[in-house]
Amino acid sequence: MVLMAFVVAHIPRDILEGMFVVAVGGMLVSIVRKVASGEMRANSCPHCSRPTSRAYPRCRHCGAQLVDSAWSRNRPVL
Repeated sequence: MVLMAFVVAHIPRDILEGMFVVAVGGMLVSIVRKVASGEMRANSCPHCSRPTSRAYPRCRHCGAQLVDSAWSRNRPVL
């Protein structure tokens, strides 16, 4: 009787864990498909061609000004 209650108590947790696995797996499959089809690509510096972040106004590798950065779009031109 106690063993049966123990097993039944874990069923909702197991279902929830399964749902998390399906959700994370679906996100990974979606990302892989977008990268493979070319729909998603890494942002690269126009001067050194190395991957860089759009969050900063300059490339961290060569220091070149990035024209399509979030910083340059949200700030007025000086």
